[in-house]
Amino acid sequence: MIGLVLLIVAGLAGASWWSLVKAKEQARHAASLTCRQHGLVLMDDTVMLDSVQLARKTEAKGWCLRYRFEFAHQGILHRGGSVLIAPGRRPTVAIKTVSGQLIEEIQASKDAGI
Repeated sequence: MIGLVLLIVAGLAGASWWSLVKAKEQARHAASLTCRQHGLVLMDDTVMLDSVQLARKTEAKGWCLRYRFEFAHQGILHRGGSVLIAPGRRPTVAIKTVSGQLIEEIQASKDAGI
């Protein structure tokens, strides 16, 4: 009986880990795509989980993952980017630039799994 409980717990932990890995890949793809479209350079390996939030007031009831990232513009490092990943919604990228805030919803892509 204890073995079955441990197997279920290990399975749930594995499924949660896999879900987080896929969400990070989506966030990295969304940040990269947005940066390229606006002439910015996404800094390597800077996409990291910032927070897990409950989304009660939005269309996506449940949880949301917010990832943050760093980017460069004209050789100057900036720390103002975030990607919001929510189940059933497209990733939303927000970038703080010198000229203001840029918020963009990423369109679906077959190769990225978004």
